Amino acid sequence: MSEVTQPSVSRRAVFLVGGYERNDAAGFFRRIGREMDRFCKCWSVEATLEKPVEHAQVSVTTAAVDYRGPDGACRSEISFLSFDDIVKHDGARPFVVRLLAYLVAFFDYVLSGTMFRFFATNWRFALYFLYPFVMLLVFAWLATAAYRLAGFLALPGGPVLPAIVGAAFAYAVGRFIGRRYFVFHLMDLWSFSREHLHCRRPVMDARIHGWAGLIAERIAAADYDEILLVGHSTGGALILDVAHQLAERLVVEGRPVDFKLVTVGSTSLKVALHPAAKRARMRLEALASHPGVVWTEFQALTDIINFYKCDPYARAGLSHRRGDAFPRQMQVRVRDMLERDTYRRVKKNFFRVHYQFISANSRRYFYDFFMICCGTRPIEAVRGDALPISAEAGKTAEAVS
Repeated sequence: MSEVTQPSVSRRAVFLVGGYERNDAAGFFRRIGREMDRFCKCWSVEATLEKPVEHAQVSVTTAAVDYRGPDGACRSEISFLSFDDIVKHDGARPFVVRLLAYLVAFFDYVLSGTMFRFFATNWRFALYFLYPFVMLLVFAWLATAAYRLAGFLALPGGPVLPAIVGAAFAYAVGRFIGRRYFVFHLMDLWSFSREHLHCRRPVMDARIHGWAGLIAERIAAADYDEILLVGHSTGGALILDVAHQLAERLVVEGRPVDFKLVTVGSTSLKVALHPAAKRARMRLEALASHPGVVWTEFQALTDIINFYKCDPYARAGLSHRRGDAFPRQMQVRVRDMLERDTYRRVKKNFFRVHYQFISANSRRYFYDFFMICCGTRPIEAVRGDALPISAEAGKTAEAVS
């Protein structure tokens, strides 16, 4: 049976929202430049990254990539939609404020039943949710142990000195472990997530509105073969908001709503599973009403910071009458994306595994972030049984190189 030929992409616009991290656009594109070398080596192709151009008013930075391979040529404009300033602002608050905001968020997720929905949906992600709280309990236990040890030594000053010793010890250990193993950063992540789903982050809402406006202007000014809105990690939830805002704007302007959504290693359900996330679910339901919006979600078992084999639309309690899958779910194996030694080295680092979704492969595999964003293959052609470049073309490219 002959394979259905997909139209080739020669010009593409990619708009990417990353996770909740301090990495700014400059750091993102430096990383893209490094990863692109590995991508080219893996596929025996050429790809050059142009100098990024910043649009400071809406926190967007764009760089074009020219791709050339045995499958043809493509020019992709990759725009990084950044909110690192918001993340840095959260992390710059006094620790007591950050701690209180986190505890409010944690008990909100517990008392609302959302944590139990995490366990029912994906227990691995639920453990990831519990991680910062458990570490805080460990710090508290260390403080208590140090306090009791100082008291046992009968130091002068009554209970005051042991209390100081316990607090200082917990601070020193917590400062080292908390920063090294992202405990405090994840505290801020969960407080941010709670505030966003409760619609209490007007700065983030304004940022999303500005992103949607820029995307609408960009796609009106140029003729693209493919428009991709990509969300990774927390960006998987935020890109759904951006997509909704963009779709609403296009409808008002009388323009077709025909862009494509791609979520990779997404944590959108950490918002949609909360009973208070009515706005998020409303926006998601509205997106499904646009048949031109195609959504593909990539998930991986090895990555605990995503909802493996979970339909984010259905799990949010929503249903649609579309004739296609919304989203089209695809499971990937991280071990098949990397050389054996590389995978053995990184598989226990759950943050490194999580970021493989937006990193270059060292082995040819049907899922390749750079091929999706830079190659000639449209997202609809990405399938678990088909490589981005055919075996024959790949062999020819290797022979030429």
